[in-house]
Amino acid sequence: MAYGHSPKYYCVVDFEATCIKPRRADFRTEIIEFGAVIVDGSNFQMVDEFHEFCRPVENPVLHQFCKELTGIQQDTVDSADPFPVVFDRFQQWLSNKGLTDSNFALVTDGIFDCNQIMRSQCEVSRMSFPSFARRFSNIKIHYMQFMGIRLRRGQPTPRIPDMLRALGISQEGQLHSAISDARNICRIMEALSRRLRANGRPAVFPNNETLKANWVVNHPSD
Repeated sequence: MAYGHSPKYYCVVDFEATCIKPRRADFRTEIIEFGAVIVDGSNFQMVDEFHEFCRPVENPVLHQFCKELTGIQQDTVDSADPFPVVFDRFQQWLSNKGLTDSNFALVTDGIFDCNQIMRSQCEVSRMSFPSFARRFSNIKIHYMQFMGIRLRRGQPTPRIPDMLRALGISQEGQLHSAISDARNICRIMEALSRRLRANGRPAVFPNNETLKANWVVNHPSD
């Protein structure tokens, strides 16, 4: 999506995934919580939500570290459907809401949801990587560009709480809850849109990332 062109919709997505500590090279990450919010591209108001848990199949028992980090309990994922079934419902939800590949931009908090977590899940589920996630809008980059932030070597990118705090927004919900994180990303977008327009600039968040062809899935623990 080119700069200066506002998509009709944005779809903000966030995933929580299986993880362990210490890390293990043979541990493949699987999505256990799928949060998504549709945002109206004209006023940046939240339109609808999709929220489901997913049952991991390769490593079905959640490690204690994962449960403590995400707040997701074993009985929650045990009673959920596996990711491919949930993903089919997500795609149907997008279609029911009128979203097509040509009228929305996918928004994430960073590069890992698409490059790392979704890619690992597609490996486990033997699925093709979704075409609409090959290009996406990284809200961290939009935020840093607007705020004039230039990272020093080794400096971490801003986290959701950092961006909310700098924009004068209180955090809602729990960090590392997929649906809470997605909602808070939407609130960051809305706040940035108001500041952009106040400065006489277009309030748009176009794609600024592409799927990395040479990305190595490391299956991190945190």
